[in-house]
Amino acid sequence: MTRTQVRILGVMAVALVAGGVALVFALRPAPSEPAYVASPPLALPASGVPTSAPLSAGVSVTVRIIAPAGQINIGVVPGDGIHVPINLAAHYPGTAQPGESGNAVYYAHDQRGMFLGLHRLHLGDEVRVILKDGSQLVFHVVALKVVSFNDWSVLAPTAFPELTLLTCVSYTAYEPRYIVIATET
Repeated sequence: MTRTQVRILGVMAVALVAGGVALVFALRPAPSEPAYVASPPLALPASGVPTSAPLSAGVSVTVRIIAPAGQINIGVVPGDGIHVPINLAAHYPGTAQPGESGNAVYYAHDQRGMFLGLHRLHLGDEVRVILKDGSQLVFHVVALKVVSFNDWSVLAPTAFPELTLLTCVSYTAYEPRYIVIATET
């Protein structure tokens, strides 16, 4: 066997092993419920969690957030303000629901399939919120900013319908947060 043939066989062997490993990972069963990764909560005002008015009759809870310009299309679950779900966004407890006056805050990981696309949004871009009853609300981006990991002002109630989307900018829990703020149109 020539040296070239040995090299070709070596490359083929490596490719075969790599393909086998990739196949094993690709065929793993999906988890039956979302995994959660702990992350420290934002610091809250001395009065505790911001409160919003109770849901009005007929207002549904959010089931999905779609931001086409950021290629975001993510399901929503109730959050606890501490744990960040995998492959879902969480509604920050005590903040408003979309469709009512107040600041509706949602958070997710800064990863593909979650809120990584927030970095692609620009002022004026559309963010749609799909409600449980199938209706949708349309918001437009009015602010993009980076805040300290413990800047609770992003949770503050507003006198008008507002949507705040929040994600980390690194894997370190105490790094800044990237914020997209949108208002209803």
